Amino acid sequence: MKPHLIRAGILGAILIISAPAWSEQDAKSGFPLLPPVPQTGQLKDDPTATKFCFIAAGDNRPPDESSPQPPVLAQLFKDAQKFKPVFFLWSGDIIYGHETKKDKLGPQYQEFFGIARLAKAPVFNAPGNHEMDVITKAPNEKIETPDPEMLKHYLHFMQYPKDGPAYGAFDYGNSHFIALNTEEVGGPPAPTPTATPEKKLKLDPGFVSPQQLKLLKSDLEANKAKAHIFVFMHHPIKPLKKSSGLYEPNAKMLESLFENYPNVSYVIAAHEHLYYNATGTTLKPADRRDPSPNGPSYLVSGGAGAPLDSCPSGAGANCAAYHHYLVFEVDQDTVRVQVVGVD
Repeated sequence: MKPHLIRAGILGAILIISAPAWSEQDAKSGFPLLPPVPQTGQLKDDPTATKFCFIAAGDNRPPDESSPQPPVLAQLFKDAQKFKPVFFLWSGDIIYGHETKKDKLGPQYQEFFGIARLAKAPVFNAPGNHEMDVITKAPNEKIETPDPEMLKHYLHFMQYPKDGPAYGAFDYGNSHFIALNTEEVGGPPAPTPTATPEKKLKLDPGFVSPQQLKLLKSDLEANKAKAHIFVFMHHPIKPLKKSSGLYEPNAKMLESLFENYPNVSYVIAAHEHLYYNATGTTLKPADRRDPSPNGPSYLVSGGAGAPLDSCPSGAGANCAAYHHYLVFEVDQDTVRVQVVGVD
């Protein structure tokens, strides 16, 4: 089924009190406004701000549906306060989801919301496969696929506008921030095996629809004058392990698109439960000065509490498997990033 038919037939039934309806007419110049995670507050833009800090992280989900959120999550939010961040960017997998019974999803979301309040700043999420996909059993294997009902629940609990997609953007100061949904329904028909300890589980490779790509291009075009554009998403375009990356045709299209916009500064993803500086040779990313003719810097940050992966044998000094978050410091046309470990 086509994504726009799913949205019209299923998502149209979602009613969120006081939330405005969204339509393609409202987003001709780009993405719709991205709402923050409930209970974390609203972000007030300061168009004059050219020096500020924000935090990026992802993948905090528990190891199974019966486990609580890992203690690392609360510790991360508390520890990050010392940097006085204006907001947080989160790259998905905020709940266990997946095989969870539908009536148990609400408590999982509410548990995350309650802990996210410790951020003391708005948190913005790009959805992950655990929020969007279900696992079905087939002979000798289990298969993960995006599910329209999971999308419906995500939009409801995250208090998205009526009929809205699970992606969006917002401005702060001299910068623009874009959350992509790499878990759209209607993608590649055959999931491919990815890095997972469950050898019989085939994970979905992710998918970005033509409609989302079209709006993304409009959004980038509309924000060419911004000093920096930051993109965050769940499936990485440049993963440590190829099998963990976004559906390859989508990844190539996005990489090519970003190269046309020299103010696209960083592309931040998760999905792999570790840290990987994909366009660098050390853990610490090099300082950036935008606009840059070299394309964006790509980072994987999936260490917010989920069970950790490991850096494979032969991995370089740009990979580390430990719980962490990223601190971004914007200063005029310069961006500096540091990786902060969480014990």
